[in-house]
Amino acid sequence: MNRILIAPNSFKNALTAEEASEAIASGLRNSGLRAELISFPIADGGDQTSSLLVKHLKGSMKRAEVHGAYLKKTRVSYGVINQGKTAVIEIAETSGFKSIQNRLKSPLKSSSKGLGQLICKNMDAGIHDFIICLGGSVTVDGGIGMLQELGLKFMDSDNKEFIAMPDSFDQVESMDISALQKIRSLCSFTVLCDVDNKLLGKKGASHVFGPQKGANELDVDKLESFLKLFNALTKKSIGKSLNNVVGGGAAGGLGAAFDVFLNAKLKPGASTFCELSNFEDELKRADLLITGEGSIDSQSLNGKGPVEVARLARKNKIPCIGLAGKIPLTINSELQELFMMLLSIGSKPEKLEEAIANTKENLRRTGKQVGNLLNQLCYVKN
Repeated sequence: MNRILIAPNSFKNALTAEEASEAIASGLRNSGLRAELISFPIADGGDQTSSLLVKHLKGSMKRAEVHGAYLKKTRVSYGVINQGKTAVIEIAETSGFKSIQNRLKSPLKSSSKGLGQLICKNMDAGIHDFIICLGGSVTVDGGIGMLQELGLKFMDSDNKEFIAMPDSFDQVESMDISALQKIRSLCSFTVLCDVDNKLLGKKGASHVFGPQKGANELDVDKLESFLKLFNALTKKSIGKSLNNVVGGGAAGGLGAAFDVFLNAKLKPGASTFCELSNFEDELKRADLLITGEGSIDSQSLNGKGPVEVARLARKNKIPCIGLAGKIPLTINSELQELFMMLLSIGSKPEKLEEAIANTKENLRRTGKQVGNLLNQLCYVKN
């Protein structure tokens, strides 16, 4: 009996990766296909990365209370793997939409404080190895909320400690990073990041991501001014520029903060997830890979999960089928080389909201059709 590995990413606003995997498997089973179906849902550093790593590596999920993006207390989940030695923390939990009940305000009032609190809680429990997933934040605070929780001190013109926020950073005159030295020596941070935006400028944290997080035009200008001040103070104090970090604009500047202040390693989310979860070991035992997510197009070539697993499949000479809600009318050559078939799961012209609502049934139906085809071609031998 041959093996089919089912490894989709989440279908945004519709299904988790696990739900998508089950829908595809259900369709294949309904076709009467006689094959071993192996579910291996994937992530790329965004939502559910922690829970999926916990699932694949037999870790555990934990709960804690921290301050959310707008400093109201919120309950968060995080993963612990590697026999309790490594914590996997998602920014989406501590500083994302969940923490604000999906009610956006200006990111000038936002903070990554909760992330710092959760890191400290884990350090107190003896954990010093961290995997930080940067997808899904609603903050643009350059990481100052987190850094202050970890011991960074900002001083005002009277040399008194000042609790800084993006909208009050112009009152900061100096900073003291001495307390961070211990954390740098004790802790290791691997940061999963799927963008290459730098901190400042038209392609930076405030201009590109600020509007997605509730910033109007005036807010964007103020956020850019704040980040420039923070960068200037950082260069003056420690001789490093936050704006030199590729991916530094991710999660409102947290990418740059982790790199410069905590000596973190910024890594691409999808490929690192595959490495950490030992995906390729499971792939090598398969005869066919089926993956998918909401959209697969030329932009997916920039580190998206389905393309990453398809590349691993090609490396191992295993055919790959991609399923998505949206497939380009003209499929470019690189995508076509990676996928034996790219199939849109839609059954009829419909509005986006309807398509999202029908994702599960569309995946089941498409899965069944793929199974029928494999049966007819005897691709999977009975």
